[in-house]
Amino acid sequence: MEGSSLIFTFSGIRGLSGKDLNFEVANKIAISFGKIFDSVNREVIVGRDTRPSGKSIEKGIVEGLVATDFKVINVGICPTPIIIHTKNQLKVPLGIIITGSHNSPEWNGLKLLSPISYLHNRDLEEISLSLKSANFRNYHTNKKAIKKNVRFINPIPNYIKALYNHINIKKIKKENNLRVVLDTGAGAGKYATHQILAGLGCEVKVINNDLLVNDTFPREIEPISKNLKDIIMEVWQGKFDVGFAHDSDADRLAIIGENGVCYPEDIGLALITEHLMKNNINEAKEFIFVTNLASSLMFEVIAEKYNAQVIRTQIGEVFLVEKMHKLLNDGPKSLIFGGEGSCGGVMFPDFNNTRDGLFAAAKIIEIMLDTEESISNLVAQLPKFFSHRRKISINPKDVKVIIAGIKQELINEGEEVSQYGNDLRFGKEKDWFVLIHPSNTEPIIRVICESKVDTFARIFCETTTELIKIVIGNQS
Repeated sequence: MEGSSLIFTFSGIRGLSGKDLNFEVANKIAISFGKIFDSVNREVIVGRDTRPSGKSIEKGIVEGLVATDFKVINVGICPTPIIIHTKNQLKVPLGIIITGSHNSPEWNGLKLLSPISYLHNRDLEEISLSLKSANFRNYHTNKKAIKKNVRFINPIPNYIKALYNHINIKKIKKENNLRVVLDTGAGAGKYATHQILAGLGCEVKVINNDLLVNDTFPREIEPISKNLKDIIMEVWQGKFDVGFAHDSDADRLAIIGENGVCYPEDIGLALITEHLMKNNINEAKEFIFVTNLASSLMFEVIAEKYNAQVIRTQIGEVFLVEKMHKLLNDGPKSLIFGGEGSCGGVMFPDFNNTRDGLFAAAKIIEIMLDTEESISNLVAQLPKFFSHRRKISINPKDVKVIIAGIKQELINEGEEVSQYGNDLRFGKEKDWFVLIHPSNTEPIIRVICESKVDTFARIFCETTTELIKIVIGNQS
């Protein structure tokens, strides 16, 4: 059955383009999606990143949605943060974003949006079962119906206007003389980030902005150091003030300092967190910072300086969005924001309830001008931690048994272990932590360790890895 090799995760569905995820499968997913939400306002927003495979998948999605009586707002190629911002502003209840995000080009995916966040596992399971068993023969559409029920809009100008309302735009434009390199990776950020930065008064040099002649990406999509040699060299040799790089849908942001250093993903979020708390410390509101289990301990150290609260969730953007949504509904007495350190995107729910790499770039520019400091000097003022990572292959069917075994062994050794879903975390407050995280998309367990001392981080990582291997060996 088509769709049987698709990967269902907390953030949506992934598959190999043209094989697991193609026009026909996308069409059936859209019909299944439409059947789940048969009682809500029949309006949905659709957009995609720049992957060439997205065009046929979009066609399948739109036809499936129209066949289930949806009115479709199609924004075309557009960054994920802008699609979600537009959904919220227009009060559209549902959405489907066609993007492989940071994954390699042979993959594509679907981010399925509910009225609050992403679809939960129960809905994704219903779609998965539908693909295997449902009868799709009664769902048809035609060109006339599509023309009647699909409208196209460009949401980028309104998003940029809204973004400027959340930063000190007048001061920035007056003082800005920053020189910036932007590496869009030929992703959807090419249609917005340059406009944002230029509108702030930056001198912007754009690289890797277009697909190559054979429709391949100019670099590997994930914006991590090993894939960003072009922009690192450009910033350093050209004596630019800062460099920014996105993945294909621009929810992620990598930052390259004037010294040519590509900083870890946590750094951008930490810079924004420190600046926000420092400059709002005299306000009556308290700070609540929401992040996931894998983000750096530097957030606890920063929060302690400003008497702020840190709340950690399971790994997955949906958990952050839902936690922030609940906190906001409990009462607007706190300044609530956060993000996933692992991606560089920041989440300000009063602006956009999603990871937003474009907004993060604008905030970094604001911080540089406000402090009159270079990126390297700003980073040097942050708490210093070291991290190490390992991964161990497993049979996904054995995850719960393996995690239970690991947890018991750690407890036997005197560790205080916290469990969130299948994730285990232990450590010592603001000194070190170990996270044991079964991947949602690969048959592996990730071990993530962080400590104030590099040697300790390495030791914790290696000893935990060996413990996990022993537990797996004892169960086989």
